Amino acid sequence: MELKNRALPLIVLLLLSAVSCVPLKESIYLQGDMAKHLEDLEGQYKIEKSEYLVKPGDLLYIRVTSLDERSSSFLNTESGYTTMASNPMSASLLGYRVGLDGSIDYPFLGKIYVAGLSLREVAQKIELAASKYIDQSGVIVKLLNDHVTIMGEVRNPGRFLMNSEEISILEAISLAGDMTDFANRKAVRLIRKDGDTPQMLIIDTTDERIMFSPYYYIKPGDIVYIEPRRLKQWSLTGIPFSLFLSVVSVSTVIYTLVK
Repeated sequence: MELKNRALPLIVLLLLSAVSCVPLKESIYLQGDMAKHLEDLEGQYKIEKSEYLVKPGDLLYIRVTSLDERSSSFLNTESGYTTMASNPMSASLLGYRVGLDGSIDYPFLGKIYVAGLSLREVAQKIELAASKYIDQSGVIVKLLNDHVTIMGEVRNPGRFLMNSEEISILEAISLAGDMTDFANRKAVRLIRKDGDTPQMLIIDTTDERIMFSPYYYIKPGDIVYIEPRRLKQWSLTGIPFSLFLSVVSVSTVIYTLVK
C-alpha cells in the first residue's frame, strides 16, 4: 500500500509532463493598451462602405484601351496583373508604384498625382491625360498589392491575394483555412494603417452585428490576428501522440506492478 501511494505521484507527474503548459500572456501578440474593442466605438454598427483610396506605396495596374489598340499601345507596358498570384516579383516590376509624393510617372503622360483618389477617379484622370493623344480611349486601373495577412489561430496562416474588390473579415479568415479549435473568436484583432497612424481593433466574430460595421470589410494591406483561448495553455497539440501514448502505457504498467 505504501509503495502504491508513492507511485501515484510519479504517475501524475508523468501524465502532466505530456501536457504542454504555456502561459496565455506569452502566446498573445501585440499586447498593450492601443487596441480598442469594436463595441466601444461610437457608431460602430453603422454601415459606411467606401471606395479604396490610393496611397503612397501602392502598386497599380494601368492599361489604356481604344477602338484601335495600335494607337494606344505606346501608352501601355506589359502588365503584371494576370501574373500577380504566380509571380509577385514580376508584378512589382511591371506595375506603377505610387511615390511618396503621391504621384506616378506615366510614359508620355508625365507625372500624374493619384494619392487620395479612388481607382475609378485615377482611371478618369489618366483617360483625360491620354485624350491628348488618342480619341475615345478607356482606362483600366486595378490594385496589384491587394493582399491581406492572416495570422494566429488559423489552420494556414499567411499572406493572401484578395480575389474580390469586396471581401469580409470572415471570408478573409476562410482563405487561411478557418480558425483552429483554440481560436478566441471573441478576440480577433484587425490592424489597419490609416495614413501614418496604425489602427488596431478587437472584433467579436460571434456577434452578428459586425456585419453592419464599417470594419466588417477588409481593405488591402490589413492584418488579421486571431488570439488563442485560455484552453490552449493545457493542450496535447504540441506533443506527438506516440509520446503521450508511451507515457500512458508506462504509467499503467507502474500502477499495475504496485497494485
